[in-house]
Amino acid sequence: DFIDLDHLIESKQSKSIPEIFASYGEERFRQIEADNLRLLQAIQNVVISTGGGAPCYYQNMEWMNAHGLTIYLKMTPERLFARLTASKKQRPLIQGKSKEELLDYISPMLEKRKEFYEASKLILEADDLKGKQLELIVRERLGIQKDIE
Repeated sequence: DFIDLDHLIESKQSKSIPEIFASYGEERFRQIEADNLRLLQAIQNVVISTGGGAPCYYQNMEWMNAHGLTIYLKMTPERLFARLTASKKQRPLIQGKSKEELLDYISPMLEKRKEFYEASKLILEADDLKGKQLELIVRERLGIQKDIE
C-alpha cells in the first residue's frame, strides 16, 4: 500500500496544504504533519511518502528510523528544479517564486536539510532512478522475494 502524508493531511483537515499554511502557519502545519505521521505506526507493509520538510521537524526522522526503512531519494538541485517546475502540486514554501528564485532557493534548502536526510537508513542517487528500480532495491533490502510484473 502507499500513503502520501500530504494527501492524508488534506483529507483529514478538509483543506489543501497551501490553505493549511495560510490558515495556521508553517509551525502548526508541522505539528499536524508529525501527529498524522505517528498515527500511521500501526499500519504494516506500507510505503509512506512525506514532504521534504517532514524529516526536519519534531524528531520525525528519528521516529521514522525507529519504525521503518527510511529512504532518501537524493537528487541534484538541477533535477529537483526540473521536478518542481513540472509539478502541478502547489508547495507553500516555493509558491510565488520565479524560476530564478526557485533555483537559488533549492541548494541552500538542501544544505539546511542535509543532516536530516542523510540520517536515512538508505540513501539512493535518484536523478535517473525509475520506480521499478526503486521497488527492486527496497524489496532486496527488506528481503522480499516477489516477482514484479
